[in-house]
Amino acid sequence: MPQIRGGPVYSCAVDRSQKAAEAEHALQREYWAEADHGHFRWQTENEYIAATENALLDRVRAAEGERLLEIGCGEGANLRNLRQRLDGARVFAVDFSPPKVRFASQGGARGACADAASLPFADRAFDAVLIRDLLHHVPDRAGVLREATRVLRLGGRLTLIEPNGRNPIIAAMALGIRAERGMLSSSAARALEEAQQAGLVELSVEPRQPLPLSRVFLHYRLGAPSLARFSGVRALLRALEAAAAILPRSLWSYFVLSGSRRA
Repeated sequence: MPQIRGGPVYSCAVDRSQKAAEAEHALQREYWAEADHGHFRWQTENEYIAATENALLDRVRAAEGERLLEIGCGEGANLRNLRQRLDGARVFAVDFSPPKVRFASQGGARGACADAASLPFADRAFDAVLIRDLLHHVPDRAGVLREATRVLRLGGRLTLIEPNGRNPIIAAMALGIRAERGMLSSSAARALEEAQQAGLVELSVEPRQPLPLSRVFLHYRLGAPSLARFSGVRALLRALEAAAAILPRSLWSYFVLSGSRRA
């Protein structure tokens, strides 16, 4: 029988894996390179969506004089929605995309272009860190969480918000958009384990938004966002989304993980 030479086979497997990772990295860079003004306005100005965004961010806080960093800030919609709750805090934001950072900086945050896994800040520089909808896009999830922990002061607070790949709306979005495919493997259990390995403590996970139909019907590109102007439409969406709370919490669309750096 012919012998199988382990070296070349292993090398080819590594090469294929590396090429796949490089291709995925390039896809993410290209897809998220430019500032999406429409998405920003949808998240911050649409009456219904902005309210759901504010509710999703309700664990994020920074007192007067504290320093808060958002890693992967995009256009800065999260920071805009948090503006009143961050009054008096010093707000910083990083993203790999220069156009996104420039746009986010218009809202008052001190912006910088940076790799989420290699932040340009000193150890223990921040009182709080926010990471929203980022981990399922990056090749080095553990590296991002290690960096987030590194720049937190002792006792500093981390808020991580990620989609749940088991939710039908999230799964449909992941299957329909190649750059969002990472959501299929996104779960609270995985994020919790990664946060523990990064050295975070006092961890808690809370599921949110059982079935966010509004994100479909009012979508700024695929739906009819102007319908949010009508009180009857808003009331109907609230009723439908509240009724979806009967779904098992393991299927809810988002989870919010909170933790802190060991004091």
